[in-house]
Amino acid sequence: MPDEESASLPANDSRTTKYVIGGIIGLVVVVGLVAFISWLSLRPSKPSFTLQDITVSSFNVSTTQPYLLSTNMQVTISTRNSMSHVAIIYEEVELYATYRDDQITFRYTLPKTYQEHSEVVVWSPYLEGGTTPISPISGPVLMQDLNYGAVLVMVKIDGRIKFKVAQWTSGIYRLYVHCPAMIQLGYMNTEKEFAASAKEFKFTESEPSAGGSGPRRLSIFSRTPILRV
Repeated sequence: MPDEESASLPANDSRTTKYVIGGIIGLVVVVGLVAFISWLSLRPSKPSFTLQDITVSSFNVSTTQPYLLSTNMQVTISTRNSMSHVAIIYEEVELYATYRDDQITFRYTLPKTYQEHSEVVVWSPYLEGGTTPISPISGPVLMQDLNYGAVLVMVKIDGRIKFKVAQWTSGIYRLYVHCPAMIQLGYMNTEKEFAASAKEFKFTESEPSAGGSGPRRLSIFSRTPILRV
């Protein structure tokens, strides 16, 4: 009789071990499922940007080599946080304008901004540019654009943002935004220096199209966070 009881002990221990392992696995699955559902509902998504208008106060071009360009403009850009539970903190954001690959205005640092969920924020900074030399490759293209009466300027945003849910704040994400703007300057004769002033250009909020002269709205967003917070 004692031999039968001692022989049954390993079987009971084996069943207990299975129950414990099964319970641990079940708990891990439930916690993982809850975390996955929370991530799906709260995961950060990119804000949308709209270039609303540009007021060009000066646009001066030297039409002979070396090609020189100086411009001052005020741009109005709005950003919308479409997330319903996640806020955005714009930590360090700079805005500037380029023509092709040449930066034509100084970088303007936007104030630190806290954007609530489903909120729209509007910025209207002045972008000032000194006398900027245009590269020998871009110079002839700029002359062609002036002859056509329109110049494509790219308004860019480069910055760092964070996401906030309740008391939790994410690490830093890099933000890149490119907003193309076709500036209609009118026909001019590039045999002499060109100067334009006091022109305002308003843009629609339509989505980018597959064809045509180019989109008014375009955001490029990197989801890879910088590890240093």
